[in-house]
Amino acid sequence: MTDSKRNSRIRLLVKRLNRQRKKQAAQIDLLCNDIIAAHSDFLDTVRTLTFAGEFYESLIGVSDLDNLFCSCASMIKKQIPDVNLAFFLSQQDNFQLYAFDCNTNGTDEAHRLEQYFTNELVESITKANHPCDTDELLQMGLQVSPAILKDSSAITIPIAANRPVAGFILLYKLSGRNFDRRQIRLLCAVRRGLSKAIRAYTAAEQPST
Repeated sequence: MTDSKRNSRIRLLVKRLNRQRKKQAAQIDLLCNDIIAAHSDFLDTVRTLTFAGEFYESLIGVSDLDNLFCSCASMIKKQIPDVNLAFFLSQQDNFQLYAFDCNTNGTDEAHRLEQYFTNELVESITKANHPCDTDELLQMGLQVSPAILKDSSAITIPIAANRPVAGFILLYKLSGRNFDRRQIRLLCAVRRGLSKAIRAYTAAEQPST
């Protein structure tokens, strides 16, 4: 075999070896990405279960709706410290409002978004029965000064669509930073348990006939 043929075969073998190495590297990268994704999903599941357990435990021994929402607000603020929140319960021609302020000095009245919610808007959000961000709230009829909204970020979390527990949670930040999707998923994970607790306390507060 001549030197040129030998060199040609060596180059061909080297090319094949490089292609195999690249293929193996791509397979390893894919496997690593799958492992990382699975690990991330597992951690999300653990966080959700941990939060749900602590959330429901905080409701044990609560005596009425006021204390129920106060306990819920406390748990939510542990996950989202810089949030203001309000619980809306839709009624036939009106709604009940339970508001909580995260600012120790008190939020300026003009920046309290819950005061801009009308009966019609509350009804629309309740019927939507899915998380609604600021843009969707504006489309539904929320009327707030652009000067207030420019530094605010808001989202609603449904509780239930049917009375007597029809309603939602309003979360809003005055920092302008958007909500983390993981935080929203945590709150969505406990909404069924919350609706059952509200239903129980609502029934207990109804006057007996």
